Amino acid sequence: MPQVTKFKRAWLSRRDDNGDELNLWLKQGSKETTFQCTLCKTSDLDCANQEYSAIYQHMNTKNHKANKNSLKDNSLLAIRTLKPQTVSIANDNNSGILVIDNSQNSTLLPFNDQITKAEIVWALTVARRGFTYNSCDGIGEVFKSMFPDSKIAQQFNMQSKKISYVMSHGIGPYFHRELVKKIKSREKFVLCIDEQTNNQSKKQLDLLVKFWSNDDGLVVTRYYKSILLGHAQASVLQSAICDAFKTDGINLKRLLMLGRDNPSVNITLENLIDQKLKKLGSGLLFLGSCNLHVVHNGFKAGLSSTSWYVENVCTDIYSWFKQSPARKEDLADVINDFGDVVEKTLLYFTITRWVLLGKFVLFLCENIFDRFLTWFQQEEPLIHLLYRELSELFYLVLAQFLKYDFIVGKSGGDLCDIDFKLNEKQLNSKNIRIGERTRKQLNALTQQEREDFFKDIRNIYHGISKYFKLNLPLKNSFIRDLQILHPSMKNAQDVDQIIRVARGVPDLLIDNEIDYLRNEWLAYCIEVIDPKWIIKNKQTDSSGHEHITYHRIDFYWNNIFKITTTNGRPKYPVLTKLIKNILIISHGNADVERGFSINENIISSNRSLLSQLSINSLRTTYDTVKNSNGVYSHNIPIHKELIKAAQSSFSFFNEELSIIKAAEERIRKEKEEKENASKIYQEVLEQEEELLMTQKDLQKQQQEANLIIADGSARLQLAIKKKDSLDIERATILIGGGNNKTSCFLRMMLVPEDRSIIIRHIIETFFIIHGEPKLNMICPLGGDPARRDGPAYDSVSCTDLKRPASGTTV
Repeated sequence: MPQVTKFKRAWLSRRDDNGDELNLWLKQGSKETTFQCTLCKTSDLDCANQEYSAIYQHMNTKNHKANKNSLKDNSLLAIRTLKPQTVSIANDNNSGILVIDNSQNSTLLPFNDQITKAEIVWALTVARRGFTYNSCDGIGEVFKSMFPDSKIAQQFNMQSKKISYVMSHGIGPYFHRELVKKIKSREKFVLCIDEQTNNQSKKQLDLLVKFWSNDDGLVVTRYYKSILLGHAQASVLQSAICDAFKTDGINLKRLLMLGRDNPSVNITLENLIDQKLKKLGSGLLFLGSCNLHVVHNGFKAGLSSTSWYVENVCTDIYSWFKQSPARKEDLADVINDFGDVVEKTLLYFTITRWVLLGKFVLFLCENIFDRFLTWFQQEEPLIHLLYRELSELFYLVLAQFLKYDFIVGKSGGDLCDIDFKLNEKQLNSKNIRIGERTRKQLNALTQQEREDFFKDIRNIYHGISKYFKLNLPLKNSFIRDLQILHPSMKNAQDVDQIIRVARGVPDLLIDNEIDYLRNEWLAYCIEVIDPKWIIKNKQTDSSGHEHITYHRIDFYWNNIFKITTTNGRPKYPVLTKLIKNILIISHGNADVERGFSINENIISSNRSLLSQLSINSLRTTYDTVKNSNGVYSHNIPIHKELIKAAQSSFSFFNEELSIIKAAEERIRKEKEEKENASKIYQEVLEQEEELLMTQKDLQKQQQEANLIIADGSARLQLAIKKKDSLDIERATILIGGGNNKTSCFLRMMLVPEDRSIIIRHIIETFFIIHGEPKLNMICPLGGDPARRDGPAYDSVSCTDLKRPASGTTV
């Protein structure tokens, strides 16, 4: 019995005929007597009988040599995954192979895939940097010139047409599919929407989603899709959003809330989606509009209560300095004299940015809005701080013009109950807050001008307060209860607060889970918390002041979620489920509006012909690169699936072109058929009109012939009575002339084919009205409908009629 040889690890250190180590591609198979070639991607190959000879024979095969030569043309690139979805790049000093860690087994990347990888990196750069497709023409020649020793650079090909279909049919759809997978895996997500008119003069509806990312352990905001619209009524927006979810297979019931600004069309949209969700047994969480817009509009309401026309002044000033470098330089010198009080850059005024006027216009007051507007434009979850910050903001506004005794100790909804217009509550003109620099300028005014000024200031504060009172959600108990998510609110006495929050989230927790939630919260309240979960950094400056930087709230809670019981199970499963879907609640719409700047970069004036598919692919790719760890395109992990998607893009592009061409051809044929049918119809109408005119003429002739015959008959009868042979002859001639005239116009008739019912009836009418009984043998109202003419009474009388050979009706 022959001896069975096992795979020997010493073989890995051997070298082939070219001096390369076998461990670059050789590894043991699934059995002790087998081996595998990762270069050729083989299954188990047997070495039990031939020992090393089996490996030597394989390395000398034509296919193996070809694969090895392809790799040797460039620095060898291998993909080695250490743990799922974790990618790192390192250099193996022993083998000289560039390694991308993303799987447990090492597989060598073929040369063609290396080229595709390089093209993908360039495509990611184009999307991230906003390069136009046309700017890529000739880039391959540039790389060839820059890197003459690189085989990849020599094969690199990424002209405008190719990068267009690689982006729109490969990379973009791949990243979108990956995002959709994550959305589908979550219990809930938040949809943030806003629209703008882009450089294509189309309304572009941008959709962003917020959800808890298990991969990152925090709340993420990701670009989902853009929809180009003409009319943008609420019903149109609702259909567009629901159709997008349906196309991607996203269950609408997973939608928690709609992040929006305050136009009435969006309020109607929110109600329409809520009605649709209620039919599915769910519903939306209503928390009002973006509070950043509320603050801006509150400032607008205040300024609008005066006759200052600040917006017109700002627009005029911007226009005055915009086109003049000399004026800009003078303005910069003046602004520097004011220090930080005035913005250094003269921005174009827009109606959605009223608070920006606070520093620019008359130094009205200390800018009490800066903290809120700056802080709540961040992407991190801040919904747990929203109630307190809005309460403090409203308090500060009231404190500018009301006496301290009327507002002290009040917060939240209590501030909304204050009647701030009562005279006894107002600060006098001396104490009202207007800013010290403004107050010093009042010395240049007359007494009447100062009185008018303070009256306007008071009206501004009243206008802001009135708007805040009506629109700030300080009476919303759900937002107030969300403060419990802050680490400082970890208190067993507030357990009812977390229960109310759980009940307020539609279609998330069932009754049993809410019961478990109470116990989990009580256990959480006695949990020992590591301060490092809260404090990110602590520093002391040269003055001895301590500066603390805190972690995001989702970082803190992600560490809470990781706490396990003694048997290794999650300690707070229900609390985890609830908090993950609470922290995604939108505190403002700044994320969507930041995308408008990206749109301006992507859909620039010289790229106004981009399709909706291209826009979505560019924005999706941009968002993916932006949210990657390195922010740069070359740090994006290039998986095999992404390479395959890029390589398949051309076939998908051609398939779509074929579909488009087939649709265009179908439309063209339908158009031609309609045109032909219309032409035939017009010809028939003209023929029928001509026949109607002929009918009238023939009827006239028939009437004349009948009159002649009638006149001749009357004369004949009179002549017979008189027995006047001469008159009889004349009357006979007259009757004969009438009969001849009738016979002549009958002989002029050609009986047509059965193409028109109208023509057919016209001909029938001719025979019906004919005065000679012999020809009046057609019955259009009876008889066989397939043959409406009967046999002639006298064949002689019909001798001159031209009849169709098929025997059709007349």
